[in-house]
Amino acid sequence: MTRTRHVPLRRCVACRESRPKRELIRLVRTAAAGDGGWALDLRQRAGGRGTSLCPACALAAVRRDDAARLKGFRRAFRQDADAVASLLAELEATLVAATASAAEPVTADNATLAAASAVTSAAAAAEPPRPNGGMHG
Repeated sequence: MTRTRHVPLRRCVACRESRPKRELIRLVRTAAAGDGGWALDLRQRAGGRGTSLCPACALAAVRRDDAARLKGFRRAFRQDADAVASLLAELEATLVAATASAAEPVTADNATLAAASAVTSAAAAAEPPRPNGGMHG
């Protein structure tokens, strides 16, 4: 008897579609300096409250081209929408830079993997080690 592996699902706050957790971009609230801003959590390991956003809604927020997705994005982030859109624009710039140096054809999967590995390695270098060896939060 073969067991199927459980795939955790999350819901995009803009379009309200449920997708596997790995396909979504996670944003977390930051309490640094009392600004209450947002930060990207590409490793999907930061503690605290987070929210998920699908790549299509993230692109719509950056490029401001899909009215329905943009409306959902603005509804979800309210007064922080412009700050979150600038974070996503930085992520897109990182994706473009990472894929420009790649020799293989650019696809959405290749771009996402390249940017995630580039940003994840930078985030891992900046993140202090966890006291319990990094297990369970």
